Amino acid sequence: MSGRMAKWSVKLSTFDIKYEPRSAIKSQALADFVADFSNDLQDDLDIEAKQLLEDEHLGKWTLFMDGASNQKGIGQGIILKSPQGDILPQAVSCEFSTTNNKVKYEALVMGLQLAKDLQINDLQVFVDSLLLTNHFNGSYVVKAERLTLYLGILKELASNFENLSLTQVPKEEYTEADTLTNLGSSIRIPPK
Repeated sequence: MSGRMAKWSVKLSTFDIKYEPRSAIKSQALADFVADFSNDLQDDLDIEAKQLLEDEHLGKWTLFMDGASNQKGIGQGIILKSPQGDILPQAVSCEFSTTNNKVKYEALVMGLQLAKDLQINDLQVFVDSLLLTNHFNGSYVVKAERLTLYLGILKELASNFENLSLTQVPKEEYTEADTLTNLGSSIRIPPK
C-alpha cells in the first residue's frame, strides 16, 4: 500500500498539488447554525413532519405478541412492525406469578398500548392463542372473572384504532416474538 502511495505522490508532485487537511467543524458552530436558521425553516419542517406522520399512518402496522409462564419465569415478547418494515421489539420480564392465558392477555394489552401511544390507526395483530383470539372476536364466552376484566381492557384499547384485527397463527410463523418471550422469562431483576 505504501509503495502505491509513493508512486502516486511522485506522479502528482509534477502538478503542484498541495495537501490541506480538512478542518473539523466545532459543535458550537453547528449549534449556532441551527439556531440562526431554525425560525426560517420552521414552517417547512412542520409541513414535512405532518407528511411523515400521515405517511406512517397510511399503511398497516403489524403486532406479534406472545406471553409465557414457565419454570424459568414469566415473560412477554412484543414485535411491532411499521408499514415500511421498521421493527420495534420488546422483551418483558414479569415479577409476578400468573397463568399462561393471563400473561398472553397482559402482552396483548401492552402491545395495544404501545400502538396507541404511537398513534397507529391501522393494526393487524397476530397471536398464537386460539382462546384469546376467540374471546376477543366473541366466538368463545369468557368464563374466568380475571379474563373478563382483561377482555374489557382490550376492548377499550381496541376502540382507539380505526382498523384493528386479531388473527390466530401457529407459533412457528413468528418465532421472533417467542424468542423475546423466552428472553423475558429468563431475565432476573436483582432486588434493590
